[in-house]
Amino acid sequence: MNISLTKEALPIVNELIENAEKLKVKVAKVNEATIIDCGIKTEGSLEAGLLFTRISLGGLADVQLNFPVAGSSFPAVQVATSFPVLATLGCQAASWNINKGDFFGMTCGPGRALAQKPSKIYKLIEYKDESDTAILCIESDKLPTDEIVEYIAKKCQVEKKYLIILMIQTACLVEYVQMAGRAIELGIFKLVEQMGYSKERILHAIGTGFVPPISADTDVSNDRVNNALIYGTKLFLIVKSEPADNLQKLITKLPSKSSPNYGKKFLVMFNEAGKDFANFDLTILAPSEVIINDIRTGKVYHEGELNLKLLND
Repeated sequence: MNISLTKEALPIVNELIENAEKLKVKVAKVNEATIIDCGIKTEGSLEAGLLFTRISLGGLADVQLNFPVAGSSFPAVQVATSFPVLATLGCQAASWNINKGDFFGMTCGPGRALAQKPSKIYKLIEYKDESDTAILCIESDKLPTDEIVEYIAKKCQVEKKYLIILMIQTACLVEYVQMAGRAIELGIFKLVEQMGYSKERILHAIGTGFVPPISADTDVSNDRVNNALIYGTKLFLIVKSEPADNLQKLITKLPSKSSPNYGKKFLVMFNEAGKDFANFDLTILAPSEVIINDIRTGKVYHEGELNLKLLND
């Protein structure tokens, strides 16, 4: 594939930089790298949240904020892409944990493909990007230091002056928006990485997720954004199956309700796992409702439902 995630995302990054004051973000230099603070020491904005989400998807998706949503009091983020596997597993998934010194950051964005982090994902999707510029989106409780910039630039194999890092924290507006835009990622992660469904058969996707009430408290925010993912996301996939595929059976395993822990709040489950994702039931991290349209047969499969009652508790 000749598509460059970095090339597609860079114009969106430039839009964020050029309109920093209007978007309530701050641009600074740290050890030559460009750091865009979208919510650690800044307020951020709804539009910054949408741009951040588009960048995290490598510029390969349309992202919109919708309100009102039928049956709910919450606004929703809708994402649509015709590159669902590359945009999510190859870019949006925060599957590169940077843990160095007293800095910890969950990292996504186009730069992951330059660093090939984690390598098993890029082997699975058979993708590699090449660029002199690296763009990363990091969730952390602090801004990167000179040492972190040096480390990331080396991993991405770029000069520090060509490194761009967008920063958010758990309890900020941009985080709430970008988390609501992960319905497709949840489904693709479970379908392709966990269940081994062929990536070539997944053609297009639309996903929606709720933006829950925003809190300045980190634990409350962590609970709310993840509960919104587990109980308030809807995924529509267009696939082209093979005759041997059993989509009726497959779809029953996709939604979050297939997990034995369904019905529990995220923070309860996280604490039960000792606050360690290595012990966490990842099958719960899935869309609430899934619809699959198989264009080979013309059939539509539907499983799961939104659990607005739990979200409103």
